[in-house]
Amino acid sequence: MGPPTLVQTLLAEAESHLGNAPATRVHIRVGALSNISPTSLQRHFTTAVAGSPLEGAELVFHVDADPLAPDALSVRVVGVDRFT
Repeated sequence: MGPPTLVQTLLAEAESHLGNAPATRVHIRVGALSNISPTSLQRHFTTAVAGSPLEGAELVFHVDADPLAPDALSVRVVGVDRFT
């Protein structure tokens, strides 16, 4: 098996933030130089989370416009909101 895809990595990262409650929102930071389309990421993420505690969670994108930011190339989960 090859290395995990970006969506698989984000899914695992988001699941690590969960307790026993399902997620309502997943916050993802997209760096200015990451070359990632939030629309494409949304589509792939929605398919990947089917049947998981993240199914139905809204993706909230925080797109950074600063190409000089230290993490301008990164895409990462910055938080997960859960049902309480």
